[in-house]
Amino acid sequence: EARDAAEASIAAVWAQVLGLEKVGVHDNYFDLGGDSIRAVSLVGALREAGWETSVRDVFEHRTVARLRAALGDQAGDGSAERADGPVAPFALISEEDRLTLPADVTDAYPVSRIQAGMLVEMHGRSGENRYHNITSFRIRDALPFDPEVFRRAADLIVERHEVMRTSFAMAGYSEPLQLVHAVGTVTMPCVFEDLRHLPREDRESTLWSFADRDREELFDLTAAPLMRMAVHLVDDESWWLSITECHPVIEGWSYHSQLMELLRAYNAIRAGGEPEPAPPVPAVRYADFIAGELRSLASAEDRDYWRELVDAHEKFTIPTGWGGDPHGIDERYRIDIDLAEVEPGLRALASAAQVPYKSVLHAAHSKVLSMLTRAGAFRGGMVADARPEEAGAERVSGMYLNSVPFPYRTGAATWGELAQEVFAREVSLWPHRRYPMPAMRVPGGESHLIDVLFHYLDFHQVDVELIDIMASRDDSPNEFPLVVGTPVRGHMSIASRTRTLAKANAERLAGLYKAVLAEMARTGAGGDATGAFPTAYEKARLAAPPLPHPETPVDVLTGFEARAAHTPWATALTGAGTPGTSYAELDERANRIARRLRALGAGPETRVAVLLDRGPELVAALLGVWKA
Repeated sequence: EARDAAEASIAAVWAQVLGLEKVGVHDNYFDLGGDSIRAVSLVGALREAGWETSVRDVFEHRTVARLRAALGDQAGDGSAERADGPVAPFALISEEDRLTLPADVTDAYPVSRIQAGMLVEMHGRSGENRYHNITSFRIRDALPFDPEVFRRAADLIVERHEVMRTSFAMAGYSEPLQLVHAVGTVTMPCVFEDLRHLPREDRESTLWSFADRDREELFDLTAAPLMRMAVHLVDDESWWLSITECHPVIEGWSYHSQLMELLRAYNAIRAGGEPEPAPPVPAVRYADFIAGELRSLASAEDRDYWRELVDAHEKFTIPTGWGGDPHGIDERYRIDIDLAEVEPGLRALASAAQVPYKSVLHAAHSKVLSMLTRAGAFRGGMVADARPEEAGAERVSGMYLNSVPFPYRTGAATWGELAQEVFAREVSLWPHRRYPMPAMRVPGGESHLIDVLFHYLDFHQVDVELIDIMASRDDSPNEFPLVVGTPVRGHMSIASRTRTLAKANAERLAGLYKAVLAEMARTGAGGDATGAFPTAYEKARLAAPPLPHPETPVDVLTGFEARAAHTPWATALTGAGTPGTSYAELDERANRIARRLRALGAGPETRVAVLLDRGPELVAALLGVWKA
């Protein structure tokens, strides 16, 4: 029970935001279903109620009682002063730029560094159209589809959300700008196609062919909206909605919130009613996020925080020799790990450690990485949400994500301790999360600060009875070599490319995640976190014949083959401009050459001419000759 009026006031706000009848003053925020996006809502509501606090405060104190104690002498009457307020339209651009804006523009502000970096990747030389995304959803719906009603619902989304009326002006002004166009000047492009006349086996292939073609066609950045929709009718029980989006204008939470708003509006209008009224427009806008990034860029504290973190932690890289054929086909892929069996145990671990579920999965990620490096302190990356901590900010669509370096350290004795350490590091970087990753790079330093990115997603606003999430198809490339995340509820995933991480090695990696997650779920917060978790591959290595004793005379070929049997994944060769070659790969190349030479008649004392430049091929050829 609340012990005074202040605790009662704070507890009432918690209950309202979390959708609960009552919140005890000692209830843990994360046990109540809290997460980072709800924390933004909570902080905004607390500020409206007169309590000046932050998401970091909520994360650190986690109960009403501890938060009230941390707020000190505040009265909860609005007397705490705010250092900043909502950004007025056009306040972030020069008067000269404003005078030359088109007449239909109702606001303009700079392109964020994060958005600019994504646009560079999108139009870069990779040929992948990175951050130009298309996702197809199967919508369960037994009623006849109405295209005109769908158009009305789609245009309602454009009307309600500024980012759907936003275009980019990368030239023509004193700096790159994004322009918000007036309501009524922008409509959502929609196409409709009925595939029900096709044989059933051809419908899906036609749908995927459309998606592949549409992802090849980039948007004209100067023309809003930077999104388009397509509906394909496939049977009388469902239809497919494909949404192509320019990721620099919208991130996942905003995207899925708009998706549900669209479908609810469509169903309401089709039923002869009116769409659910939009909530009151909050004072906060996407321009406030831009202002926050600009303040962070001007902050020496934020700049120094990230430079010190990067300098103190070497970058984690994918193990040498784990890549695929550098000359082979380079395909993107994703491996999903079903968490259904382990999730109850993992959530119990989170509750015991008093951390969010996200931190338990992040701790598993930390453990797996630590088994693949000798470094005691290293860095990967984490996707952080940098939206303003203001009332209603969770309803303001935009691109708020920032991929930031994340520090990992080895040494935690238990799973609970590891999860708490990971969570504490996230809390410590939270005040600095708005400093854009592109600005963290220093001249002459690393061009890429992050090779392995952790991205936790939980779109709990999505109605999975209406949307068949497991059937959805997403095509959203980015520049990170390896992304570990939770793109689908109840699953963890590993996403990479075949040249970067060979599919077989990705399966090995997935095996490590499964083993760690299973052990965490089985043993709980007090379980031993220092184990090695060998996969079948590593167990085979442990069962291999012992290496010759260093003092035992042995020829080069015998020594090499023993090493290849004992540590097949270890790096055998490295060279400038070439990926590392493992002992297993080198041994296999040499064996192929030896078999070819024997087929040609080579044997003991046969002379074989070798004409190759210095490199892995030369070493493989010499070993192959010896083997023959």
